[in-house]
Amino acid sequence: MEHGSGANVLDGPLSALRHLVGLVMDDPSSPKLSAGEIVSTGTLTRAMPIAPGERWSTKLSGIQLSGINLTLV
Repeated sequence: MEHGSGANVLDGPLSALRHLVGLVMDDPSSPKLSAGEIVSTGTLTRAMPIAPGERWSTKLSGIQLSGINLTLV
């Protein structure tokens, strides 16, 4: 349905992480990042509407990760 790229999120995942770290460091009331936390840069494509019974999948390239396949219930 759509093709996405890491560049769609603040010019890439490392830039997005750098931005988050900067925000946390500048705000003393923010909790600090800890080892093992998962940081998501957000969606690489437009957010699409979903409905029960739909099947969604991803195909990744340029990274050593498997895609996902899911069915919405």
